[in-house]
Amino acid sequence: MSANGSGEDSTDAKSGDGQWSQSSSSASAPMDVDAKSSAHSFRYSLNFPCIGQCIIINNKNFDRRTGMNQRNGTDVDAANAVKVFGKLGYKVKVYNDQSVDQMKHVLTSASKEDHSCYASFVCVLLSHGDEGVFFGTDGSIELKYLTSLFRGDRCRSLVGKPKLFFIQACRGTDLDAGIETDSGEDGMTKIPVEADFLYAFSTAPGYYSWRNTMTGSWFMQSLCDMIAKYGKELELLHIMTRVNHKVAVEFESVSNSPGFDAKKQIPCIVSMLTKEMYFFP
Repeated sequence: MSANGSGEDSTDAKSGDGQWSQSSSSASAPMDVDAKSSAHSFRYSLNFPCIGQCIIINNKNFDRRTGMNQRNGTDVDAANAVKVFGKLGYKVKVYNDQSVDQMKHVLTSASKEDHSCYASFVCVLLSHGDEGVFFGTDGSIELKYLTSLFRGDRCRSLVGKPKLFFIQACRGTDLDAGIETDSGEDGMTKIPVEADFLYAFSTAPGYYSWRNTMTGSWFMQSLCDMIAKYGKELELLHIMTRVNHKVAVEFESVSNSPGFDAKKQIPCIVSMLTKEMYFFP
């Protein structure tokens, strides 16, 4: 039944031979989730033996044939992420210098594990990138391939639980010069398979993502700093807003390369979360 109780729901798509009927794709069929009645109906439950797994893929060195530079500073990002998510109670695993096939294997294996005892899932991806793609040491893969492994119809034990992806990678080659400013559930419920994901991108679509060779990327520095400070106090999207602010205000590029000096960056948070995510009960 439609939300307003009348009429028929249809998709905003062109009609024609390629039009999908509402029941034509089993891949996009909603999934059922058993959710206990709770006083915190707008808050994800952490009432599990463990808050979850955290997988970190840290790609620093690349095959010479790819033409991609070494990502100096990424080990600092990985170490910070291990410390921060470990302190929150996550079981952290780090995979360094992963090829495309290795990344597929790591995340496919993780998606097939039983997460019944876990409240959530975290994945930190550190590498080169472009719009919609993420690089292994030997080439690129569509980012959606990696994240979709954890959809509700593919990873049943994470249905209804938050799946958080933090992605440090370029999304294009645009540069942001900046601009001066004056500071002044109850019972059995059917849910979409794409629900309960959060994608925290280090930069806006189309733009470069900055990384300091000594202190790590602007985004991961800010993410780890804000989670360390507010992870036991604030809801995740509130934390991410503070990450956005820190990156936007406190960082500006220093570069001898023509056209690359004094540039800015803004992360991009894409949320399909259906409840508030707190890292504490």
